Amino acid sequence: MKQNFNFTPFHYIFYSLAIITGIIIGMLLYQYSPPNIFSPKTDAQNKESEKIFNILKYISDEYVDSVDINNLVEDALVTILLNLDPHSNYIPAEDFQTINEQITGNFEGIGIQFRIENDTVVVIHTIPNGPSEKIGLKSGDRIITVDEKNISGVGITNNEVMKLLRGKKGTKVNIDVIRSEISESLHFTIIRDIIPTYSVDFYNMIDKNTGYIKLSSFNLNSSKEFSDALSDLKQKGMQNLIFDLRGNGGGVLDVAIKIADHFFPAETLLVYTEGLHRKKQEFYSSRRGLFFEGEVAILIDEFSASASEIIAGAIQDNDRGYVVGRRSFGKGLVQEQLSFKDGSAIRITVARYYTPVGRCIQRTYNKGNIAYYTDFYERLTNEYKNTPDTIDSDTIIYQTKQGRILYGGGGIMPDIHIAYPELYKTEIITTLFSSVFQFSFNYADKNRNKLLAKYKNANQYVDNFNISNEIWNEFTSFITNKSKKITKISKADLSQEQKVFIEAHLKANIGRNLFDYSGYFPVIQEVDNVLQKALKKFEKTG
Repeated sequence: MKQNFNFTPFHYIFYSLAIITGIIIGMLLYQYSPPNIFSPKTDAQNKESEKIFNILKYISDEYVDSVDINNLVEDALVTILLNLDPHSNYIPAEDFQTINEQITGNFEGIGIQFRIENDTVVVIHTIPNGPSEKIGLKSGDRIITVDEKNISGVGITNNEVMKLLRGKKGTKVNIDVIRSEISESLHFTIIRDIIPTYSVDFYNMIDKNTGYIKLSSFNLNSSKEFSDALSDLKQKGMQNLIFDLRGNGGGVLDVAIKIADHFFPAETLLVYTEGLHRKKQEFYSSRRGLFFEGEVAILIDEFSASASEIIAGAIQDNDRGYVVGRRSFGKGLVQEQLSFKDGSAIRITVARYYTPVGRCIQRTYNKGNIAYYTDFYERLTNEYKNTPDTIDSDTIIYQTKQGRILYGGGGIMPDIHIAYPELYKTEIITTLFSSVFQFSFNYADKNRNKLLAKYKNANQYVDNFNISNEIWNEFTSFITNKSKKITKISKADLSQEQKVFIEAHLKANIGRNLFDYSGYFPVIQEVDNVLQKALKKFEKTG
């Protein structure tokens, strides 16, 4: 429908409200018939249903070209839900499993991290104890065929690779790989299995008193991962915790509640929800958590949303700790899912999240979805320009029991705002930083065997590896080869701060290619200005 008629957004809105709404309701009633959703129909509703069926039949019988009613309905569903709010959405059957894996915290496949480099699938890491590791696949292997199908040099995409490698537990997949130290290709038959996806990316002790946990999502395994990390850090003497929720777009509400539980004594209000057709529901902590007394700092940024905002809000509103970073995304809508017989589903908003003092987490979307995301982009741009969010005159002001002033209006405003460092914006750093990731992959890939022979584990790498002059020259040569406009850059051209920043990112990204996050976070923490500010706050309050 979109392609055939080239509708503008105005046309979509108009026809969605005038005609397609009726088609959708009729199709849901007629084709899917989910039980106990609709109340008994009135005479007026019966007349509308009759009209809907007549429209469908008329299109099917009389339209000038053949029409796929299912595709019409799928397009219409997307449009209808877009007109409700930015986070109500339709999930086609072919996408449902992938999206649901983000909640379940596992998938069925061979257990590798990969990237496509020079049109070839490269194994970055094998999942510990997964089928690929057990059968001998290694980091750096190039996968050239899957079930005798050539996948190298054919323009394959990430999604196409995943469709080939993933499959039901117990099924087999045959792959051929090229390994750098072996002249002939290697053949592997791998039996797929259930592969966990970890949401605690990394945790460690930053100093003798302060622990750090980085959580990337809230799936069904996250609360156990978090409590295991918390217990381990406590045994190592943790008195303060930096809980990093930057970039965490949220997930399951119950998991957020279980994680927040650890910071509070029992019967502490953590969040509540309320909607037109949903009575107010309050969520309280249920126990004395593992860390209800030590100092807490929550790190957030523009991409922290939903469950991340629930935890940050609970910490702020209950005077439990500090929120450090930049204003969060502002996604405070509660979705419920309705599944259909064909494997598709819709998730519609039924309520809003509110922090304990009554702040609505959700940003306004009353000007439409385009304005909603444009506002986010503008906030992101302004933060980069060091003109952070200001408090509007109509912003509601809240107060905690201890008298701390908090602001409503959507999202969580941090207690300590940290702007992007000025050095990010210098031309020389922008030039260098744009090539760090690619060079780090190339360097680690080329020198993998030598580096792994010298550094047996991530700790040895972090403590002993340095960016030598030789590596630096190789890095700058890599940049000049990419762009003839850039001359060779010497360390002498950089300030000490710039030099430390770039070398840390080079070392961290090389380490990540060798040892995953264990080789990344301990290095990057040294130049992480948000984390370092949280550490200084502990020093002042301790």
